[in-house]
Amino acid sequence: MFKEPLRRLHRCYISAPYGIDLGSLPVLLGERQIGWNWASEDVPGELGYVKGIERCDFVLAVLDGTKSDHRVLYEMGIGEGLGKPIFVVALNKRVNSFAMSKFSIATVGLGEAAALAFQLDLFLSTPHETIFTRELPSPSHARPVVPKIERSGAGAARGSALEQRVYEIIIGAGGSAIVEPKDDAGAAAPDLLMWLPHQEPSLLDPAVIEVKLSGTHQIARTVERRLLSFMQAGGVQSALLLTADEPVPRFRSIAPNFFWLSVDDFERLILEGHLGFHLRGMRNRAAHGAP
Repeated sequence: MFKEPLRRLHRCYISAPYGIDLGSLPVLLGERQIGWNWASEDVPGELGYVKGIERCDFVLAVLDGTKSDHRVLYEMGIGEGLGKPIFVVALNKRVNSFAMSKFSIATVGLGEAAALAFQLDLFLSTPHETIFTRELPSPSHARPVVPKIERSGAGAARGSALEQRVYEIIIGAGGSAIVEPKDDAGAAAPDLLMWLPHQEPSLLDPAVIEVKLSGTHQIARTVERRLLSFMQAGGVQSALLLTADEPVPRFRSIAPNFFWLSVDDFERLILEGHLGFHLRGMRNRAAHGAP
């Protein structure tokens, strides 16, 4: 998983529908040495929500698409007002549309330990943004992790420079990104994780990115299979292969949410604000078998 330092968040306030089984959440929080509580029992009435949230470092909100979400949304609003980071888990896609538009939401079951752990670590590794600053074009409110260069050789140096360029493009467009080093088992992880919700949240909040100097059909297929496995484990919506050269002609992806672009095209589209629109077009063509 991540080797970048996680946020120093030691206690969370859980807001969830009454009577819900928290599944893997308590265990995952315990593994990360994060304590948790509900509304404060020593303060009567609705003030218990406020006091409980005040005493915690972040809010963990669970939405299930029922009327119970109204209270959870209320407590999320209190958390935002108090400046607390909010990690939102949606158990299905019937959640409130306002919440979907304003918060980064992980759609995952509470019993899906691996996917839930991935999403929790993403949250803990990402700079805190409130709903009031998340949509601003300026990246000054958050400075994500700068890529680490651990390779050797001239070709590796050029590859690292290309990753740095992609990173700077994302930040310059008002997005966020973190770098994925190799995990403890030595397996290669994606080069970057990108958040660009103001362009296309359903595809780019987040997306995984692999950066290479050049690509062939075989290289692209290998990258696609590896990134699809990573996406399925973590609930990420899209994967991008970015190369210094143009994509090879007649390449067809296995999945409609895998996209191959040149770095130049990626930069042009993201700076014009058209990246989401372009990727939707690529996805629709792939879904209908068109090149």
